[in-house]
Amino acid sequence: VGDPKCNPEQVFEAKKKKTSSASKLLRSFHESDMISRIPCVGKDSAKRSNSNDVDLNHPFIATTEMLSEHGNPALDCLQSYIDSLVELGRLNDDKLGIHFWTEWKAHITAEADFKITTTTTSSTKKRKRSSATKITTTVSVPKIGALSLHNGSIARKTVRAMIKSGMGNHLGVLDLTGSHTLTDIEIEKLLKATPYLQRLSLKNCRKLTGNSLISIAHHCPQLKCLDVGGCYNMTTVQILEILPSLPKLEELYASGLGWNDLGLEQLTDARSWKGLGIGFSPLLTAHAIREFLSTSQRHLERLAIPFCEQAVDNGLLGFLGRSLSAVSALDIRGNPVNSLTFWLDGRVATDDSNVQELFVLARYTNITKATLEETKRVHPIHSAELQCVIDGTGIGVGIRR
Repeated sequence: VGDPKCNPEQVFEAKKKKTSSASKLLRSFHESDMISRIPCVGKDSAKRSNSNDVDLNHPFIATTEMLSEHGNPALDCLQSYIDSLVELGRLNDDKLGIHFWTEWKAHITAEADFKITTTTTSSTKKRKRSSATKITTTVSVPKIGALSLHNGSIARKTVRAMIKSGMGNHLGVLDLTGSHTLTDIEIEKLLKATPYLQRLSLKNCRKLTGNSLISIAHHCPQLKCLDVGGCYNMTTVQILEILPSLPKLEELYASGLGWNDLGLEQLTDARSWKGLGIGFSPLLTAHAIREFLSTSQRHLERLAIPFCEQAVDNGLLGFLGRSLSAVSALDIRGNPVNSLTFWLDGRVATDDSNVQELFVLARYTNITKATLEETKRVHPIHSAELQCVIDGTGIGVGIRR
């Protein structure tokens, strides 16, 4: 990786129909019991801290559903290679071609595809007699995994190579955060080739517009989580318009799109959310957050309301702690709050016996180490599972989402 001349296309190219040495090495990982797995992201990884990357969804691909269950040392090696290219500023549109993505696909498909059995009942009527027939069908679903191209300068060539390799059928989680070179055209082509995509991050992809949202609505029926925070060429109205086409969507992170009270009302009326991000919204009021979140979002597990200074204060924190008892990840960066005691006061008032994990991102607030210690003294039991980030740490901890 350190050598600018390092070319993965040459490394993984099969010459004279013979598997390359690099491919043989990686594929041997599946057969060896001596290979201990070190995840490329998550709590046990060696990912370096970077304060600019600490948010509620980082790292996006560190999901228990995809990374730990379907990952393997070979995939971790390939993902670490991509991450290294990004850190060195060498992940451009010429770097990852069809041979690399064919190799990635090979390690996803190293194990057999799994099957889903569904049973449907059909009834037929003849005069007054009716009969019901049960039809059992088995659908083979390709094995899927997670991929991060976070901050990569990718565009037409990379997308074309990914599609041509057929790896899109095996993508379950895709992180394209910060890919400023991607356009609506590339996103549409890529999403057409990823029918099993469940989690997608387009955060801070600044060239994307509402047309990409339309592509998501048309091509991602299995989508459960979407992050479009910072995509300022999209609007909250466009977000609301695609929701009926995404019936499985349960997590939406759309901070920075200018939510107002009416938009929040429509968003919370649409469904009960597990994860919600509505930060950087100066038009939101504390009254709307109180009314719409507390009444319809009792099952909310992850909430991001950073930099809503006009609405979020200690009083609102206490109210939300009392109303949203299921929240386990909270982003309150940039808000004028000085203690988490208020949140725990509210939680204790709801259920004094329930001790729950709580991860809080509180950079750029008035919360300090001293106020955290005070919170732990006031609530020694309920703060036992409290983790609060007030500085540049926190990256790579595999925040539950």
